[in-house]
Amino acid sequence: RIEKCRTFGDEVEVLIDQLGASGHATGGNKDPRNVSSFIDDENASVKYLEGVITQGCQSSAVFNYLISLYAAMDDEVPLFKFLSKHVPTLASTIPSAKEGGIGAAILKQKEFGSTPQSPLDMSYALRVILRTGRHFRSAVKLYMGFGMRQQAVELALKVDPALARELAKESVGSDEKKRLWLMIARNAASDGDNRGGKDIVANVVSVLRECGGPDVLSIEDVLPFLPDFAQIDQFKDEICGALTSYSSKIDQYLKEMNDCDQICDTLRDGINRLGNHGFQMKADARCAFTKKTVLKEDEPFYVFPS
Repeated sequence: RIEKCRTFGDEVEVLIDQLGASGHATGGNKDPRNVSSFIDDENASVKYLEGVITQGCQSSAVFNYLISLYAAMDDEVPLFKFLSKHVPTLASTIPSAKEGGIGAAILKQKEFGSTPQSPLDMSYALRVILRTGRHFRSAVKLYMGFGMRQQAVELALKVDPALARELAKESVGSDEKKRLWLMIARNAASDGDNRGGKDIVANVVSVLRECGGPDVLSIEDVLPFLPDFAQIDQFKDEICGALTSYSSKIDQYLKEMNDCDQICDTLRDGINRLGNHGFQMKADARCAFTKKTVLKEDEPFYVFPS
C-alpha cells in the first residue's frame, strides 16, 4: 500500500509499505528495510500506479508521477488514453480563453462554474509534456481541457494540421472560428511556400472549401496569403462563388430596405391619421384618475380611444 506521496515542484516521490510474504501489509513495522522508494522499472511502476488509480486512489502525487512516467515513454498512446479519461471536456457554452495563459483559463472555468474536481493536475501535466518536446497531441488535449482552443490549434498545426482543422470546426463562436481558420490558412500558405511555392494556392483553396463557407472565411480574407505570381485561374471557382454570395446578399439587403421603407410609410400614415383624428366626449366627462370634471379644469388632458 502507499505509505505517503509528496510532490516537490515538478518531481514526485512515492513511498510504499512493502507487503509480507502472506500478501498482507507489515502493519506498524517502520523498519527502513520494509519501506522503499518506488523506483521499480518503468513498466512495473506504470502498471502498479494504474492499478492503484483503478482501485480509487485520488492522490494528486500518484497521478503526477504516472504522468511523468507516461511522458518518458516513446509511445504516446498510454498517455493520450489516460488524459482522454481524466481531462474534463468543457461545455461548448464556455468562451474560449484567448489571453492570459493557463491562469486566465482556470479563472474562466471558475467563473462559469465548470472547474471539475479531479486529482489530475493539468498544469503540471502540461509542463511535463511540453518539456519533453514530443507527445504534442496529449498537450493539445490538455489545452482543450483548459478551454484554450487557440493555443491547441497553434500546437496542432505543428504536428497534425488535420487535427487543427477538426478543432476549428468544433468552435461555436463566429469570431473565434474565423480567427482559427485564418491561422490555418496562413499555415497552409506557409507550408506551400516551403515546398517551392507551387502548392500555396491549392493549400489555401482547400482551407476555403473546408472552413464552412464564405460566412466563416472568404476569398478576400486569404488574398494576403497568396503569392503575387498566383494566377486567377487557380481559384476562379472561389472568386465566382464569392461574387455569387455577394450578389445574393445584396438582393437580400435590398429586400430588407424595401420592407423597412414600407414599414416607415405605414407608421407615417398612422401618425398623420392620429394627428387629424377627433374625439367626442361628454361635457361632464371625468378624469379616470382624479375624478375631476375634465372640461371645467384649466389643465391639459389626454383622451384615449375606447
